[in-house]
Amino acid sequence: MKVFKKLHTLFIAVLLLVVGQQGCDTMIYDDLSECPQGVDFHFYSQTPCEITRNYPAQLKQIRLFAFDENEVLVGEYPFNDLTLSAENLQRTLFYKIGTFTFVAWGSDNLSAYEISDFKVGETTKQEMELLLAQQGGKPHTTSLYYGVSAPLTITDRSRLGTIFDRVDINMIEFTNRVYLTVHGLPGDGSFSLSVVENNGAFLFNGDYAKSTGWVYQLPLKNEGNLFKADILTLLKLVENRGTKLTVIDNKTNQPIYEADLVNDLILNREQATPPPYNLECERDFHIDIFLEHAIDPETTWMIVRAIINNWNLVYRNVILGN
Repeated sequence: MKVFKKLHTLFIAVLLLVVGQQGCDTMIYDDLSECPQGVDFHFYSQTPCEITRNYPAQLKQIRLFAFDENEVLVGEYPFNDLTLSAENLQRTLFYKIGTFTFVAWGSDNLSAYEISDFKVGETTKQEMELLLAQQGGKPHTTSLYYGVSAPLTITDRSRLGTIFDRVDINMIEFTNRVYLTVHGLPGDGSFSLSVVENNGAFLFNGDYAKSTGWVYQLPLKNEGNLFKADILTLLKLVENRGTKLTVIDNKTNQPIYEADLVNDLILNREQATPPPYNLECERDFHIDIFLEHAIDPETTWMIVRAIINNWNLVYRNVILGN
């Protein structure tokens, strides 16, 4: 009898230990409504040209917004100090009955951006915007990523124990980096670069919102027989947005070269061969432009050639400057 009691006590202890380790969903209760439920989010980045998922190191911060079937905001979840990987999931206790979509904005520093005013339970997705924030009256663009989920339908599962849905979100980069080098300018000159764009605001469906425009100004550093600008980070370059690039002679404060950064350079459609890249997949552009004096060497310059990511562009009879 004593042996039986000892075995019985040991069996109960082991059973409690196993049940305790396995969690709420494996225990037999009449009411499982207190069991934790929610959604796990997996963030990655993959362009149409890539066959595998990537996990950008610069995606350190993400703000996630949940919208119901009427596109009304029902929740916000910030994630900080992220290190994305194939195994990394961001857990939330988001549990509501209905169909939902999730919009995510990410960066290495989201303080460079502002979200328009919103109120959970009232504001709709169409009313929300992300804007490049002013810092000392100047743009300070950091990496920016945007993602939207497929719809997720959640049913009443209060009697099913612990359940966490998984939602994968592809974070598409909304920034481009430009590395500009200018050849042919006099070595004793002083020059600067100006870029004007109106890409500083986005709707929550990823489209452009109305923007007042931004001016980026950088010195061109003399490196012997060429001039270089520091890395210029711009927001989501596309055709026909009027992104204007200007090289300025600092001595006269006059432009000596002007171009539409995308239409005239990156995606110039007048070349004999098309560019070996597209804006959906390429984020970094190394641009070398070659200028020469025109007929009046004191006042007029013309572009004769450019190299962009090893793509050669030839320009004929184009005179620039006054």
